[in-house]
Amino acid sequence: MTNTQNKSMTRREFIKNTGKVTAGVAVSTSSLGILAKSAYATKNKNVMILGGTQEPVQFNPLFYNNPPFEAVPEACCFDALWDINEKGEFIPNLAVRVPTVKNGGILDDGLRWRIELKQGVKWHDGRLFTARDVDFTYKTILNPDLPVRTRAGFDLIEDFKVLDDYNIEMRLKKLYVPFMWSWQTIHILPEHILSKVGNINTAAFNTNPMGTGPFLFHKRVAGSHVIYKRNANYHGHVPALETFIQKVVPDQNVLYTQFKTGEIDVLSLHGVPAERYEEALKLPNRDVLPTPGPWNEFIYFNCGKPQFKDPRVRKALYMAIDKDRWIKDIWYGTQTRALTYLPAGHWAVNSDVKDPGFDPGAAAQLLDAAGWKVGADGIRQKNGVKLKFSMSTSAGSKTREQAQVLVQQNWKDINVSMEIRNMPASVVWGEYTTKSEFDTLMVAWGLIMGMDPDYTDRCHSELIPAKTGKGSNYVQYENATVDRLLEDGVVTPDRENRMAIYKKIQKILDEEVPFAPIFTWNNLYGKKSSVKGYKVNGYVKDQTWNVQDWYWG
Repeated sequence: MTNTQNKSMTRREFIKNTGKVTAGVAVSTSSLGILAKSAYATKNKNVMILGGTQEPVQFNPLFYNNPPFEAVPEACCFDALWDINEKGEFIPNLAVRVPTVKNGGILDDGLRWRIELKQGVKWHDGRLFTARDVDFTYKTILNPDLPVRTRAGFDLIEDFKVLDDYNIEMRLKKLYVPFMWSWQTIHILPEHILSKVGNINTAAFNTNPMGTGPFLFHKRVAGSHVIYKRNANYHGHVPALETFIQKVVPDQNVLYTQFKTGEIDVLSLHGVPAERYEEALKLPNRDVLPTPGPWNEFIYFNCGKPQFKDPRVRKALYMAIDKDRWIKDIWYGTQTRALTYLPAGHWAVNSDVKDPGFDPGAAAQLLDAAGWKVGADGIRQKNGVKLKFSMSTSAGSKTREQAQVLVQQNWKDINVSMEIRNMPASVVWGEYTTKSEFDTLMVAWGLIMGMDPDYTDRCHSELIPAKTGKGSNYVQYENATVDRLLEDGVVTPDRENRMAIYKKIQKILDEEVPFAPIFTWNNLYGKKSSVKGYKVNGYVKDQTWNVQDWYWG
């Protein structure tokens, strides 16, 4: 445990020690324009506004997205076969029941799955949902020409049968332990609409979605907000809210101010600035809701760039970062140090992985040994390549911008030059990331398969989208041993044996540092105390997982 961890609260203590306080504050909705002035009055209990720093621009639930901001339209407009609740339990959604061995849904030692679908579920245009939609979604996921976020598990389906309109059966080629997570993370597409589209990549659906979810997509005003309307025909709990608004406020401090003044009802990611946390606890009529997130903060190194091909360089850069100061001074001790890709406290974390600490002297020696010598301009270079590069993240995140300045100085102290190059979220997390155009990124990403420790999409050499057009291995990391271990991990049912495999993976990643883990997020969410039905859920990537249950008290 590091000194910062000793002085800071643990995740459990952090949640336990947070407070609630309560007084009414009028809502100003002027920034929503003429529509807002007439429709979203202060005391309108049919409207709720969620505020966040980043803008959703892509609404196809199969494509690469930027959670949690683009997970909001998924939660509002779409459904999966099953969801996961705040207790970590899978709960049925479009399926009648979650399949298990006991209820006959999982057979043949996990190779055959039978799923019964709900009847009477309607798409937002009134058409009935059937097994054909699930079949179409599965086939769309396997389409090699589409940038789906993951094919993990789906590519192992050997036979997919539509038995009738409300029953399907799948047979896997081999056991895939996270298969339950595969269907929880994927939302179902409407076959009757998208089967008629020539190229789904350019379909109008991607910016004007239509699903079976609790809210209907109504309108997006670029750079400002997205409006969702209640689905009165929802098959589940029909929302009490008539209108749900996802508001975009790129500057974190402005976002927090609007939460204080009442213009925002629920505060999303990058919500309460860490330095304002103690103040936020004392705000009248506001609840501060720190939520352990299923993701870590990283610095991503693009291993395809000449500066980062040598793991010794990546290791040295990691050692030269003052990670404890990052957490203590910038995040005011509200975050928990992470040493691997797994969230702190995860059952598969390798506790033998040691913190490299903050050791600029050893980092400089490692760079010297790797042949990166200080040039006349004070910057290290080797074979004509300077150790000079950029770091990018989404513009407007004050804590990240402060962290970038810290890292920039840390690296300057060992004769490494880093330029800060931030962009709007829709740009930096677009092709700049997915096609590995970046040098380094400051990013928070979680596990692909829910909370399963599988990291195949992020680390397998066959899943580098810049090379193969699939996967999420944006750092372009390649290691044959890691490939083999990842392949073994998803077919090993015994938990202890799986843990041993993922511990080996974490050890190798610790030695080669394709990405440098900094901390596990405690998301500093918030809401008005009169917002009811909201449930903290550390198993999902978006707080609107149960938005249909939110209402005004």
